[in-house]
Amino acid sequence: MGHAKILETAGELAQAVEVLNDVTAHFAWFVPALAEKARVQVMAGDWDSALETAQNVTAADAQNIEALRLVVFYLLACEGSPEAARAKLSELIDALDRHEPRNAQLFTAVARDVARLSGGHAGVLGACSQMLERARRLAPEDVAVLNEAAYQQQVGGDYAAAIGSFSQAARIDERDGTMDDLRSMYGTIHCQLLAHQLDDAAKSLNFLSDIATEGNVKLAFLTALHASKVEGGDVETPLAELESMLVAHVAAVARRPFSYDYFVHLDPDLLVQSAELFLSRESGEPRENGEAMSPGVERAMALLEAVCRRAPGLMPAQLLLMRTRYVAGQHDAAGRTANAILRLDNACSDAQLILSQIHLSKGNHRSAQVTLDNAIANNFAVRESALYSIISAQCKVLDEDFEGGLKELEAAMKIPGIRTAMTPQQAEAARKKKALPISTRDRATVFLMYAQVLGRLERTAEADAAVKAAMAEFQGTAEEVRVMIANCDLALIRGDTNRALKMLIRVPPDSPHYARAKMALAKIHLEKRNDKAAYVKCYEDLAAQMGDAKSHVALGEAYMAIGEPDLAVKAYERATEQSPGDVGLTSKIGRALIITHDFARAVAYFEAARADDPAAAQMQMELAELYIRLRRYGDAEEVLLQLLDFLHDAGTSTSDPQALEQAVACTRMLAKVHAGVGDAQGHLDDLLRARALQSTLVTRSRGDPEALRTQQVALAGLCLTIAEEYRRAHSVESAAEFFDEALKHDEGNLPAMLALARLRLSTGDVDGCQQMCVGILREDGDNEEASLMLAELMFQKEHYETAIYHFQQLLEKNPRNYRALAQLVQLLRRSGRLEEVPGYMKRADRSSAAAAHDPGLCFCKGLAERYSNAAHEALAHLNRCRKDREWGPDAVYTMVEIYLSPENEQLWDEEGASMLSDGPSQVENTDHIRAAEKLLCEVRRRQDPRHRVLEAYVLIATKTKANIDSALGMLLEIVNDDHDSVPALLAMATCFMLLKQTPKARNQLKRVSKLPFNSAEADEFERSWLMLAEIHIQGGKYDLAQEMCKKCLKYNKSCAKAWELIGQVMEREQSYLDAAEHYERSWKFSSGSSPAVGFRLAFNYLKAKRFVEAIDVCQKVLKEHPAYPKIQKDILDKARMSIRP
Repeated sequence: MGHAKILETAGELAQAVEVLNDVTAHFAWFVPALAEKARVQVMAGDWDSALETAQNVTAADAQNIEALRLVVFYLLACEGSPEAARAKLSELIDALDRHEPRNAQLFTAVARDVARLSGGHAGVLGACSQMLERARRLAPEDVAVLNEAAYQQQVGGDYAAAIGSFSQAARIDERDGTMDDLRSMYGTIHCQLLAHQLDDAAKSLNFLSDIATEGNVKLAFLTALHASKVEGGDVETPLAELESMLVAHVAAVARRPFSYDYFVHLDPDLLVQSAELFLSRESGEPRENGEAMSPGVERAMALLEAVCRRAPGLMPAQLLLMRTRYVAGQHDAAGRTANAILRLDNACSDAQLILSQIHLSKGNHRSAQVTLDNAIANNFAVRESALYSIISAQCKVLDEDFEGGLKELEAAMKIPGIRTAMTPQQAEAARKKKALPISTRDRATVFLMYAQVLGRLERTAEADAAVKAAMAEFQGTAEEVRVMIANCDLALIRGDTNRALKMLIRVPPDSPHYARAKMALAKIHLEKRNDKAAYVKCYEDLAAQMGDAKSHVALGEAYMAIGEPDLAVKAYERATEQSPGDVGLTSKIGRALIITHDFARAVAYFEAARADDPAAAQMQMELAELYIRLRRYGDAEEVLLQLLDFLHDAGTSTSDPQALEQAVACTRMLAKVHAGVGDAQGHLDDLLRARALQSTLVTRSRGDPEALRTQQVALAGLCLTIAEEYRRAHSVESAAEFFDEALKHDEGNLPAMLALARLRLSTGDVDGCQQMCVGILREDGDNEEASLMLAELMFQKEHYETAIYHFQQLLEKNPRNYRALAQLVQLLRRSGRLEEVPGYMKRADRSSAAAAHDPGLCFCKGLAERYSNAAHEALAHLNRCRKDREWGPDAVYTMVEIYLSPENEQLWDEEGASMLSDGPSQVENTDHIRAAEKLLCEVRRRQDPRHRVLEAYVLIATKTKANIDSALGMLLEIVNDDHDSVPALLAMATCFMLLKQTPKARNQLKRVSKLPFNSAEADEFERSWLMLAEIHIQGGKYDLAQEMCKKCLKYNKSCAKAWELIGQVMEREQSYLDAAEHYERSWKFSSGSSPAVGFRLAFNYLKAKRFVEAIDVCQKVLKEHPAYPKIQKDILDKARMSIRP
């Protein structure tokens, strides 16, 4: 146990748990070891394991104080279940009464720790009060007990009783001469301010300021709170001091080990009220995309995230964080927080109202109305809130029901506190009745929406009157500029732009709203008038007037917005002069210099800042990213390794999640470095290390559902990346393992599902692939790739109609889905139904007037013509789309294949092998080869394996030994990188056949025949099997040849060559009827373009005594190929003679 305590003190929590595991394994009866293990697991953030251990403790000892304390802590901090916690508190009080009835300090400590997580819940505070009563009976004059009782009365809203208790504690302190602890005075002033006893609070605050020897966060907070409640008070100065104090406070608490008293030191109530103070100085209007986040909102969000990260079950903090994120424009994050709140309390109307607003912000007013109805169903009092009226009116306006919207807003105007603000006494009475709060922002929104709807109804005079009333009502508040902007918008709607601008120009520089007015003016210049010069001039005037770092940063951002990074750098540099040592400014300057391509200065800035502040992790990662971009991999590695050492120490010693997140990002960047230098194993090792760090983050986030979800998604992404690396290395089992792990962490991860489906398809696991595709389509019914794979599976199972149905569904939804159309052309070809293709092409043509010239449709037509052996028509269609960015590369590659093999024949044959020479090419038509070579030069994807294989085929097509040897060298490089590259193995076999090295060719082809079929390389598999079949025929192995041909026909029923080769086998076995039947299909699927197949078909018709059919075929061959007289002499004349009487 002592060893575990030493490890815990050193921050080695995992090792401490291991030691405690040894203790419990050897001494199972020793329950305190289990309780200690649960406490250490809480410190490590592993709430699931801690709860399980606590349950084991209570199973052995139902009244174990530590275990019950942990369960209460978990229910409040993580689950947000105060009712369940209240029940457990009763058990905990019984346990304390039984085991520690004389321990006043323990009663006080337990009540104190629990109260910080109560969120003001009356039941929980009642249980805490019972414990404090026991402590007071044991120590009636203990100041700590009195102060805690007063604090809990304050949290419960009984300010008068709290002031009395604090005063009693202060008298005892004064009597005993122990006034060094000023908590009683702080508490008294806080309660006076909350009870609006401003004069008493001011006197006490002045006295406290005089006797306080140094500033502290509580005093700074009370000063700022008092200033905010005094009309015309200077709030900005105390708020600035409070901000710096809070940063130090939160950082100091973060370094503490996480235990039961963690929230006593953090003081969530203080942080939440401070966040409310910061937000009270900001407009509640949600931030738009691209707009800089307001400093007050940013500060508030940082404080609330610090609370919710550790106590996701603390409902007041979560609710305020949700609203803050919404105002910050982080709608997705606000939605996640709202959903997390609804998981804690599914009847929370506040969360449903925010979700409704988020739906509105995304333009989905139907979903907004549904969510609003759910909020009413859970709490009918929602109808009396301003926010309900606002959302309901917005929904009606979006439905163009302006009269209905106006009625909602008129009803909202009648809600107490909307038309005129509540007095402090009215606000206190409403709070006691638990009425939904009415913020200044909501009041302003009702006024402004009322004016806007009147404007839409062309009731201009009433709209102007409503805006004037709003300007009078909100003068001097944070909403004043917003009202002014709304007035400007009405003027702009009327086309009176000059009046709108004059309103904002009239705001004097000494006004507290000058900065916001200037920014609003700039926005009008940019968005309404597209006047970039006037837009920037507003920020230049603001910087000249304010002269501080923030105004120069805003000027820099404005320059960046209009694409002037050079000027932005100068503005940021002036800001740096005002605020030296600001790492954030260094990053901004560096990013701006990168945009200007002044990489040397960017590196210099980053390196100088790195020397000044080695702990600036984000800035150093930007420097490493720049080094990677410049391919200075050694410098990047040096920066990253030093930073990783620092982050590892920070993350281990303080359990800081941000340090761990940065360590993950650094390790992933290090993987990029190793990939850049070609170290594949180092790249993979770094990714695996990043995964281990990310797993630690997941474990530490167990108590925060939102953070846990974020970290699990990140871990799933890492597993997906690792799986792809294993897949590229052909380590199928490892790839499948990591794909599965990705889905374990993120069940709906579509990229992982698709990748796993592709992997299963490539390994022949048809059922597994089908199951995965069905799951994908359940998540995303319109997922094209899953539909295509499912169609492929149906085809492999010979369910042709089902396969085609999937494509028809895709094309019905979008007739211009040319990827699906191209796949359908291939499927119809492989199903032996090419004659159906023209119908689909006509439907695509009719889908729009411009469809005929669409590159995608041209590609599909070219593909269909190619499969019909119409080489010239195919080239014409493909030529029209070869310059297209999306379709061009595929079109070029298809054209190259046609040029190299116009008749879809193999590049080798007996004649080709005999033409092999050591000198210049003996090929008659070298124009095709030159055209293919030229086309390949147009494509930029030079390192793409398909590109390199086609370059090899161009060399092979010359049929010169030197070029074939060069091609073999290129292909060997590809095979060394990818041992199972079917295109490369087929091309190598072609080389060996031309070099008359048939055994070597056969070995390569046998390798291909043992590989699982992959639809992406279907043509290459088919040609490999056909080449092997021809080799078997030459060797007299007819059974093996037929097996290869049937394999081809399984995947492509239109394979003319396969039907031809089976026909040859039948012909050699003198089964002329069967041979004729197979040649007939070959003739059909080659569109009658091969005179050799026609000759064999006619010959077998002749042998089978089907003379008329033989004559028909001969005439067709001679019509297309008049220079083919052999068929007339050997077959046509004989067939005619045979039918004469």
